[in-house]
This record gives sequence, C-alpha cells and structure tokens, in this order.
Amino acid sequence: MKLLKYVAVVISLFAFTSCESDLEKTIYDESKVKPAVLSGLEDVYILDKTKGSENALLLKWTKPDMGYQASATSLLEMDLKEKNFNNPVILTASIEETAYSATVSDFNKKIMTLFKNHGVEYTEGETVELSFRIGSYISTVIDTVFSEVYTTTVTPYAGEAVYPMISVRGDYCNWSFNNSQFVYSVNSDDNYAAMIYFDGKAQNGWKFCKEEDWNSGNWGSNGESTIPDEALEVTLISGGNDIKAYSKKSYWVEFNSSTGLLQMSQGYDSWGLVGSFNEWNAANAVDMIYGYDESGAYLMLTQEYPADATWKIISDKAWQKGEVNVNSVSYEGDVEDAGSDGNFKFNKGAGTYEVKWYFNKVQPTLIVTKK
Repeated sequence: MKLLKYVAVVISLFAFTSCESDLEKTIYDESKVKPAVLSGLEDVYILDKTKGSENALLLKWTKPDMGYQASATSLLEMDLKEKNFNNPVILTASIEETAYSATVSDFNKKIMTLFKNHGVEYTEGETVELSFRIGSYISTVIDTVFSEVYTTTVTPYAGEAVYPMISVRGDYCNWSFNNSQFVYSVNSDDNYAAMIYFDGKAQNGWKFCKEEDWNSGNWGSNGESTIPDEALEVTLISGGNDIKAYSKKSYWVEFNSSTGLLQMSQGYDSWGLVGSFNEWNAANAVDMIYGYDESGAYLMLTQEYPADATWKIISDKAWQKGEVNVNSVSYEGDVEDAGSDGNFKFNKGAGTYEVKWYFNKVQPTLIVTKK
C-alpha cells in the first residue's frame, strides 16, 4: 500500500464584506518525490597546504521536488565513506542556496573535523574516501529525503580540526568581523578558551559575538562598562555593554556561554625571541609584532640569525612565565627540534628568517621561513 502523509494548509479567502477560512489538505506522496541531484564533485582531490586560500571545492545541486509546492531545506552532508553518514559534517544548510564552495584550507579543516568526530588518527600523505549527499526536508514530521551518494578520493594534509567558536570583537581589531580572534570549545560544550592578543587595547572596549553579525547573540558587561583590571572573574550578560578592562597585551581567556562566567589569566605585555643569538638573555628578548592574515592572528619577527641558532619564544622578557616550545605547538618550515629543553633550531644556515606564531588556535602553529 502506498504511504500517504498529510500536511494541513490553511487558505484564507478575503472579500469586501466578509472574511472566512477553509482548511484543505495537501497530500504528501513519497512516490512522487524527486530528491536533489548533486553535481561538480571530482574523482580525486590533492590538497596543497601552500595554496590554502585557493578554491578547492565547488558543488551544485538541483532543488528537490517534494511532490507539491513547498519550501524544502537542503543539507549538504560529508562523511568518511566507511562511516555511512553516522556522524557527518554538515557543510551547508539552506532553502534557497543550491551551491557550495570551499577553499583548500576550509575543505581540509572539514576533513580534519571528520577524523576528530570519528576518533580517527590521520597520517600525513594518506588518501581518504569521502561520501557526499543532499538531505532535504519540509517538516520534522516528514522523513528527510536523500539524494544519491557521491564519492571521491582526497589526499588532505595534517591540519587543524574545526571547533565551535565565539569571536572576540573589539577596538584591537577595529570591531571588524574580518580580522577578529576567537575562543574555542574543544569539547563542543559551553566552555570556550584561547589566548587573545588585545595589543593593549582591551580597555577601549570588546565583546563576545556568536556569529558574524550582532543579532545572533553577543555578551558584554553587566552594568558599568569599565571593569577593574584586577577583576579577573566576572559574569557577563547577553547583549551587555562593551567590556572596558584589562591592560595587558595578551591574556588566556575562558568563557562559559551558559553561565556568562569570564575568567582572565596569564596577562603578558610582550612576547619575544630569546636564544643562542643573544646569549639566552631573557632581558634581551626581541619583541614580536601582531598581525593577521587568511590563516588567522599571529605574532611575527623577521631578522638575521647566525647558522644553527637555537631559540625559544618567551613572555615579558623573563623566564618562569609563558614560553613556547616544541611540546606546545605544531611547527613547519625552515625549523626543527633542537633536541633539548623544547628549543627550536633554524635549519637552513645563517640568514634572515621570518618567524610566525599563529597563537589563536586550539593547536597553535609556528611557521618559519628563510627569506
């Protein structure tokens, strides 16, 4: 027997002298449904980390025909082929949009998220088979309609997974949505944390913002905007005032989006390089400068170094505070483990090196390039 489901549709009829309504029933017949059709997926993708900002993926799909005039929400799902969509990544969900594109970096991050979701360890250079499909629905009481499953083979690179995040907007980034830093929820719960570099401008104002607009949830000061610098634990409220506090350039920031609890710690005024090139004298550490590019916020230093120079990043020109070593970051480029005390070593001989530390990540990354 053919399965029929009914969706009630109210039609109001208006006249000059009277108004009345009539209830009609529209029949939802699964046998007449035509799922979305996905196109644009290539057979093979090889992702190059040096081309992170270039476009890698462009997919398009037809809108589903639900058997009668109705607006359906379509979700583009991606999963490891062998996992059969038991914990997919939703790449996009929309009623109107019928296309999705991703840069090399974004595509790779989504793949790393799949590995994280399934507890899979990825080894650099391995290929992976991915499955894609479009799921469409018009109501929670009607089953989702799925397209055919489309597969491809991808060689990703070891990179960061995508975690839930809340942006930190403020004077330090000109209140811009394009170059703000983030706090991240490693366990996908209400607890977010990360190092934030305010560049000494936190006292000019900042807030937490859930999405890339001010209407989707933001948190600020409860009452007076100005908060005493020593008040390292405060409770924020939804839609509160700008937070005007904290004079140090960088902090470890923790925020609970449910309770509103903000905790500030590890406040430092500078980060710099110390090493064999300056006799490991912390007081002579060379300060790094703040910047932002398509990979996120970073602290950077470019200068000449002697051959085989070993070094480390420290805070406030002092030991026994914050320090960055090979055990706390991932690193790549013209650098290697010096083999002791978590120190780094330039490995392309004497010359000018650019050191970029992308600190505002769940897994901070150090990229070193000889110029």
